Amino acid sequence: MTAAILEARRRPLVRRNTLLLVLAQGLAQVAFPVLLVVGSVEIADLAGRDAATGYLNAVYFLAAAGGAAAIGRAMDRVGRRPGLLASYGLLALAGLAGAASVTAGSWWGLLACAVPFGAGLGGANLARGAVADMYPPERRGRAVGLVMAAGTVGAVGSPFLVAALRGVDVGLAPDVLPWSLVLLGALGAFACVLAVRPDPRDLAVPSPGERDAARPRLELLGVPAVRVAILVAAVGQMAMIGVMGVTPVALHHREVGPTAVSTVIGVHIAGMFAFSPLVGALLDRTSHRAGLFAGGLLTLAGSLLAATEAGPLAVGMGLFAIGLGWCATFLGATAVISDATAPSERAGALGLNDLVVSLSSAAAGLGGALVFDGAGYRALGLATAALVAAILVSAARVRLIPVADEDRAAIRRRRTVERSVGGLGYHGAEPPAEGSPGS
Repeated sequence: MTAAILEARRRPLVRRNTLLLVLAQGLAQVAFPVLLVVGSVEIADLAGRDAATGYLNAVYFLAAAGGAAAIGRAMDRVGRRPGLLASYGLLALAGLAGAASVTAGSWWGLLACAVPFGAGLGGANLARGAVADMYPPERRGRAVGLVMAAGTVGAVGSPFLVAALRGVDVGLAPDVLPWSLVLLGALGAFACVLAVRPDPRDLAVPSPGERDAARPRLELLGVPAVRVAILVAAVGQMAMIGVMGVTPVALHHREVGPTAVSTVIGVHIAGMFAFSPLVGALLDRTSHRAGLFAGGLLTLAGSLLAATEAGPLAVGMGLFAIGLGWCATFLGATAVISDATAPSERAGALGLNDLVVSLSSAAAGLGGALVFDGAGYRALGLATAALVAAILVSAARVRLIPVADEDRAAIRRRRTVERSVGGLGYHGAEPPAEGSPGS
């Protein structure tokens, strides 16, 4: 554990593991747009009905929910590296299965491919928990923000790679070769995590009064901080999926051109990911819980702005606010849950959060489409804003246990030491003792 590793060695280990996990996350996130851009269109063509796209998305989100929960619990028992390696293995399998299904012209095969795809990415997203392990509470927001920023590079760059590979003639159907991105990205991430030494759980920063045994999930849900974080993260996800999912259709009905539609969605994605390091740093400077609620308020404002239907500019600004709000709620929830749990239960708690978030995604995708179809885009924005407001009011009434005064003093001492030592990699609670190796 941390006590067995000299602080002089710990700094470069934390820095190296962080870089490897950030790179792995960027490579793994190359996979998701392949399912969205290639899989959703291909399965509709093969099945001969648009509803098949909905089936694919539903299977993906359910598998992601189950994968996050199961792999998260396993990571608490056997370590972060084995869980992440298993996740990337599932993702590589999904890449092979997707290419084989398109080659065979089987839409059932593509539907089955969504199971390892979702489970693999659900587990891969827990890399943020592995990074959070290695940093003290006042540094976790920024560290997790770096992981999200790396995912941005993969997710944004992947569609351009898909378009390029579709134009390569290798004697296969155009939609076969893009699945190689899933396989190669997964294998690259697998190689990065193989190089992680030691397991991030063994570099975990201990918390005062830390428990040895992991608490059951129901007991974790009984912790106010964990419950509030999951609740706010889930409603942020629901707002993002519900509103963003139908925005292209709504703008198309208003005869907005495809370039403007793409710009609106691009601005939304930028809000979700591009500012994550800055948001993480702000969370660390203020309060993880305050950042969580600030994200909820941004989501509320964005939903109301989108509901005005004042034109592409207003809708784009609304979606940008929803994306930025999602970023703050996602990062804030990760930091709050990490602060409230011990390393022996942290991955399982984050997996539980992702389970609820993924189920919320499935419900929001279906519910948002139904509200939009029955009552229109404005009604959807107003309903989303009302839901977010109700959840925020409910969550704000939950009393969270404040950090003890002695814990705050320890944090101030650690910050003083870090400023004197310098560099991102120093995360020890105290400097090496005088006369010890590395002092």
